[in-house]
Amino acid sequence: MKVIVASTAGFCKGVKDAMEITLEAIQAREDGEKICTYGPLIHNRQVLEMLESKGIKEESRLENCAGKKVVIRAHGIPPSERQRLREIDATLLDATCKRVARVHAVIKRHARRGYHTVIVGDADHAEVIGLMGYTEGLGVVINRPEQVMELPVSWDKVLLVAQTTQNEEIFEQIRKAFEARYPLGIVKKTICDSTHERQAEVRRLCSMVDAMVVVGGFHSGNTVRLAEVARECGIPTYHVETEADLIPQEMARYETVGVSAGASTPNWIIQDVVHFLESVRPETQDGTLRFKRTLEHLVYGNVLAALGAALLSGAVQALTGLPVSVKSGLIAALYVFAMHSLNIYLDRNAIQLNNPGRAVFYFQRQTLFTWAGVLAVVGLLALALGKGFMTFAAMAFLVAAGSLYAIPLPSWLKSLQAIKIKDIPTSKTLLIPLAWAAVTTLVPILPHLPVGFGRMLYAFWVVFLMVVIRTALMDFLAVQGDRLVGKETLVVMVGEKRAARYVVGILVLLAISLIAGPMTGASSGFACLALPVTVAYGGLLSLCVRKQFMGASTFEAMVESVLIAVGMIALGWNAVA
Repeated sequence: MKVIVASTAGFCKGVKDAMEITLEAIQAREDGEKICTYGPLIHNRQVLEMLESKGIKEESRLENCAGKKVVIRAHGIPPSERQRLREIDATLLDATCKRVARVHAVIKRHARRGYHTVIVGDADHAEVIGLMGYTEGLGVVINRPEQVMELPVSWDKVLLVAQTTQNEEIFEQIRKAFEARYPLGIVKKTICDSTHERQAEVRRLCSMVDAMVVVGGFHSGNTVRLAEVARECGIPTYHVETEADLIPQEMARYETVGVSAGASTPNWIIQDVVHFLESVRPETQDGTLRFKRTLEHLVYGNVLAALGAALLSGAVQALTGLPVSVKSGLIAALYVFAMHSLNIYLDRNAIQLNNPGRAVFYFQRQTLFTWAGVLAVVGLLALALGKGFMTFAAMAFLVAAGSLYAIPLPSWLKSLQAIKIKDIPTSKTLLIPLAWAAVTTLVPILPHLPVGFGRMLYAFWVVFLMVVIRTALMDFLAVQGDRLVGKETLVVMVGEKRAARYVVGILVLLAISLIAGPMTGASSGFACLALPVTVAYGGLLSLCVRKQFMGASTFEAMVESVLIAVGMIALGWNAVA
């Protein structure tokens, strides 16, 4: 089955901000401090369950919030409830969506001037309840054009607004009826841009597919609207919370299916649904699905990562002009394969959230990967021993350090507030590149240190920068799950926009280093041939910023292919040098 995923699917900015405020509160929580949300933070049951597992309880009664740190949900609350929370000594963390807050301000400003407010929305929706609180008793909620004629014609001051997730077509119908009844009335189109873009994209997708699957909470207003829009286009539409709501036999009737998702649907649930749909009809005439499955196996099995590490050893030889044996490349490949395979098992929570397909693939083969990882460690240590004691000692240290990455530290170190090395802020972004640089540069050149120290340092620096960028790009893909499990990568720590600027800076630094290497004699002319790496990584960073990952396995394969390509070019250079 061909699956087309809407580029607008997933968390909107308001939901993302609400999640960040909540997760920051969890991280900064002091001993004994109680944190809750007043009402559901967002309309997604799976996310709420994840927050509850971290001790963030949802409270529906104001009295239960007394003395606690209270997160105001993205939908906002009436001002009377906000005041009551302050009176009972609750500390407020306002996660109200900024677009919703603007509607609050519009209604409040007009209500003080005596305007009646007509809200287009669902009367029992959390956002609408909050909006009504600002009308000063002069508000009414409608959701059908004919209801306009039921409003008092005597109103001389009337304001029309909409729930930010309202169906645009319905709002337009109501607006026309409103302007006919109240020629002097004021209309404020308060449907947010994100809602407009999602609904417009669903309409476009409906002309390209046989059926639509809309992913999100059954009580999520904006998700319900997306499903309504798809049904209005006249194609079969399935509103699901997870892939478990889909029936394989029924979906097998369609050749092409579109997938969109509500603003409170996390990426990992969307990926689960896409993975399920792609597996409904495994046999295709053009072999596209078979190719994708092979690509997934190479990525999920850490084969591409291992190949990239092996070929990077060839790139080090090309940069330094010092001999690097095939055995050194094999050591690097075995090390990367072993560490990535074993640490995935130890970091299962993040993997399950970030890439459900990979989690299923790995945990179905858990025993196989465990033994393969152990045998890889044994093999690389045996190869290292054959190259001398220094190489063996270096690899033994790297294996020990890599094995401790996701293992709890001794109890006396827990005062550092980092139970595992992986929990130390930005550890993944920095330690993985250091390990890759050490195993591909330091270890192979150890026998040549007296004559090649300067060139080794240069190659170490270049490889480190390349792998930092590689790792950061992977972090962009995994940012939602990393936030939820408390994994503090660079992207989580500083935010996606700032992280993108940092990566651009590292790309510039890498380009300068590659140009300066041959000019200063620190490397061979091969460094200039490696400059396209910066262009390739820049293109992938652009995809990250625009949220166009094209599927987790495809994006990861593209990232890994950059290092593989550099290594292949290096093999050609070494052959003629």
